Amino acid sequence: MSAAGFAAARLPRDPLLVFTVTVVGCALLLQRFGLPAGAKAINLVGPVCLLLALRQLLRGVLAFHPTRLACFLACFVCATVGVAYNNIIPAPFTTEPSIQSTAQFFLMTAFATLSFTQTVREADFFRVVTGCLLIVAVAGILQFAAQFIGLGLFSFRGIIPDRLLFEDGYNLQIPFGIGSLMKSNGFFLLEPSIYSQFMAIGIVMEVLTARRKAVLALFATGILLSGAGTGWLVLGAFVVSAAFSLGLRGAVLALGIIALAAALAGLTFFVAPDVLSVLSDRADEISRPSTSGHLRFITPFWVLSDVLARAPAALMFGLGGGVSERLVLPYEYNVNTPIKITLEYGLPAFVFYVGAIMLGRKSPVQRALVAPALMLLMFTGGYQQFPPILFFVLLVVSVARLEPTPR
Repeated sequence: MSAAGFAAARLPRDPLLVFTVTVVGCALLLQRFGLPAGAKAINLVGPVCLLLALRQLLRGVLAFHPTRLACFLACFVCATVGVAYNNIIPAPFTTEPSIQSTAQFFLMTAFATLSFTQTVREADFFRVVTGCLLIVAVAGILQFAAQFIGLGLFSFRGIIPDRLLFEDGYNLQIPFGIGSLMKSNGFFLLEPSIYSQFMAIGIVMEVLTARRKAVLALFATGILLSGAGTGWLVLGAFVVSAAFSLGLRGAVLALGIIALAAALAGLTFFVAPDVLSVLSDRADEISRPSTSGHLRFITPFWVLSDVLARAPAALMFGLGGGVSERLVLPYEYNVNTPIKITLEYGLPAFVFYVGAIMLGRKSPVQRALVAPALMLLMFTGGYQQFPPILFFVLLVVSVARLEPTPR
């Protein structure tokens, strides 16, 4: 059965599971589409999923989670106090805060305040989610294979009108480092790194639930063909967390992930040694300026240090929405989620933000997913305002109320 057929055959009629498959499907399949909004498009996933959530809230399928809602409101108050402070004592930067960025941040984060009104069986929920991930896994594998018959399907430009696309600024086509081959981006996704991250989360979910060998093989192949390292970081976060927090079962699961990675590396060494060489060559990126690893994991802390040296009060009050991404600095940089929120709204706001997206009762599988989900959301990219990643993580870890599967 195809991945699409698998997902359709398993799709139940429970409104909560229909909501789940709709949100996850939008996050995975609509990433490249946008709504025209002035000079810059808005990712289509955001408004679609928020409207779906509002509809289910009005129907009583969803409700507000009191603790997360309180943290969300406290985060908003902190941001408001920061705006007032910066109006009285402006920070020594020429970059003006963006009202649009602030509004977008809080609209996107508001999804975290919701919760299922009824519980759903863990097995049913994750079967639906992994079914959706399988569609992308297969699409990415076929995309990579199509290159061998001369087809390069890496962008929707020329197929979809540019005004309806959200592809600008993303690395859709990245050379694999072997001949003319390009890294797979999952066909529907915006970058190979995003493909690798979703495949990693898929592996973790499958290891924690059904443990189907064919499914694990598809996810593992996807992460390999992405040629990206961030997915391995997500897996690493799970391995460390499982080994220390899940007891003997966690140690066994961690060893299973390590064994899977080792088997994949060994198979790659014999079947396609050039692929393994390309991946290993990226291991030292973190020490090389202007590389993806250096931009993601080193420069955010340079920015934090430089900003606080000139404006110490920014640690408490922030600089305002959107400022952290538009600073004039003598080096190229990126900001991750913790640094961006801290620099724009202050450390207290970031603390309440973490509470807003993570507090609440969780099932055993959800608890095991917290560490890899936080790695994905916080450190592998600037995803605090990127709905496809943000809504996926919030739904899986916080919004869903799951009933543990008897063992």
